Amino acid sequence: MPRKTIVALLALVTIGLFPSFAAADGAFGYKVELDIPYGTGLVSMDGDIKERPLFMDAYTPVAENSDYTRGTFAPETRRPAVIYVHGGAYHRGGRRLAPFQLEAAVHSRPEDYAHLLAPLGYVVFVVEYRLAQENPVVAQKPGENHLVEDVSAFITDQAFEGTVRARVSSGLPGLENTPENRLFLWNAALAGAEDVNQAVSFVIKNAARFNIDPDRIAMGGHSAGAGITLNVALGMRAPLAAIFPLSGPDILYDHDAVAGFDDLPPTLLAYSQFDEHLQLGQLPGIVSLMKAAGIDYSLNWIPGFAHFYPHNAVSLGDDGSRMPLSARIIHFLDANLSE
Repeated sequence: MPRKTIVALLALVTIGLFPSFAAADGAFGYKVELDIPYGTGLVSMDGDIKERPLFMDAYTPVAENSDYTRGTFAPETRRPAVIYVHGGAYHRGGRRLAPFQLEAAVHSRPEDYAHLLAPLGYVVFVVEYRLAQENPVVAQKPGENHLVEDVSAFITDQAFEGTVRARVSSGLPGLENTPENRLFLWNAALAGAEDVNQAVSFVIKNAARFNIDPDRIAMGGHSAGAGITLNVALGMRAPLAAIFPLSGPDILYDHDAVAGFDDLPPTLLAYSQFDEHLQLGQLPGIVSLMKAAGIDYSLNWIPGFAHFYPHNAVSLGDDGSRMPLSARIIHFLDANLSE
């Protein structure tokens, strides 16, 4: 199926003229490898610090089914890759989830983005990371390596309250707003970035195994996953060719320091019309950072939705364009990961 036909079908899905689908392993030109260990992270459970393995799932295009890939290619051809990071306020979520519905919107799952991109020839890695309730032990402290020094500048009252709401909705106890608990939440956000940065290194190191081009790796994610994407790409300067953070919060890193970094990746930003107040409130600062750092970015909106939305929802671009978010992401990746 030609790429233009696939993008056209995405548009039909968006306006309700064609049913959405979830592809089974191999049905649309890719295979799935689950539970690949990519690294480890320290967690403190019941007072004991132990090492916990970290896993990812890989969705790999099948060369033999070339009608569903980015053109025809030989099996030895190195392919572009996408690392997708789940959201969940650093407290919930994972690589494989049941559909999540809120306010009449069914939110796209991490594996839905893999189902979207793998048939087009992208090797997609869906990763997990340590969550807050595991009490992750991080390798860095506030103020080190360009991280913000004042934890309260990142974990504001609004950020704290929003995260606690997510905790409680997940069945976890609430938290009192104390300096210790702000640091606890700050560590959770940093742990996610440290883990996913390991995932980038693992994918690059194993480029031959996954038959990917290490110079053509993108990363994206929603909410906390978008925040992790921004932290890894901008603060940790992982060698990524492009990023697409969706409804993400501010970064853990000092904006002035990041603005001085070179060769930061092109960025597709997306937010919904009725997104979280925290994200919308922090967006002007993120845009200012993009401009100060000289990043090639676009800002896109999903009208009519709150914080959760499907990837085939209509998006409005800052260039006046109107298309499904999924098609916009595909165009963005094609433009920045092509040979």
